[in-house]
Amino acid sequence: MILVLGGTTEANQLVKIFVEKKWPAIVSTAHAFAGKFVPLNPLIKHISGRLDEADLKSIISEKSIRIVVDATHPYATEISRKAKIVCKSAGIEYIRLERDVSRIEGYRKIYFVDTPDEAIRLAYSLGDTIFIAAGSKNADIFKANNLASEKKLYIRVLPEEWSVKRCLKAGFSEDEVITGIGPFSYNDNFLLWKKLGVDVVITKDSGAAGGFQEKLDAANDLGIAVVVIKRSIPEEDAYKRVEDVVDRLAKMIK
Repeated sequence: MILVLGGTTEANQLVKIFVEKKWPAIVSTAHAFAGKFVPLNPLIKHISGRLDEADLKSIISEKSIRIVVDATHPYATEISRKAKIVCKSAGIEYIRLERDVSRIEGYRKIYFVDTPDEAIRLAYSLGDTIFIAAGSKNADIFKANNLASEKKLYIRVLPEEWSVKRCLKAGFSEDEVITGIGPFSYNDNFLLWKKLGVDVVITKDSGAAGGFQEKLDAANDLGIAVVVIKRSIPEEDAYKRVEDVVDRLAKMIK
């Protein structure tokens, strides 16, 4: 049995191929709504919720998991770290499928930083209306550094109660919290940012599958500055293509 740590476009593409090849698998996603993107098939079981090391150990033991394919978001570093530890301890195969770092050329007003705190501080120096497209995890950091009434902040997050509550608790008002499920198109971004009068966008390098290019294009055409929170370079043994993971699995499953 294969365990796929998913919630990404790549994970769903991978599982569609599993269905074609009649490979049974369990697909784990952090968010319940992600289940509607998982292919419906008797061979595929979906579970949702954030997993800790104990949860991973239980699933691997109870479901006789022999291979774990980690196709989580490139910024979901904690679950990847836990999965590698558990797989090594259990003596089973760990395969990482990760989007490559984007190559960016020809864009104006683009800046790179290492942390959310650096991102918001730089954003304040670049404009007055800031749109945060970097998730709710660091909502408190973004709001804690807010220069009170001098700046206007908007944040776009997943349409889950806990995500919205996290933002409200951090100090965002209801009209400053925008919900939606990405990836967002060029028009989604362009029209929204133009309507809100956005000066600066804070985002992450979510890759082509995460709509990163569409964000950059919309911001570039609107003359909006973009502050990108960098991510770590993918590990050398990480796979970049779904097809390569399938080839690897085919050799192991024979």
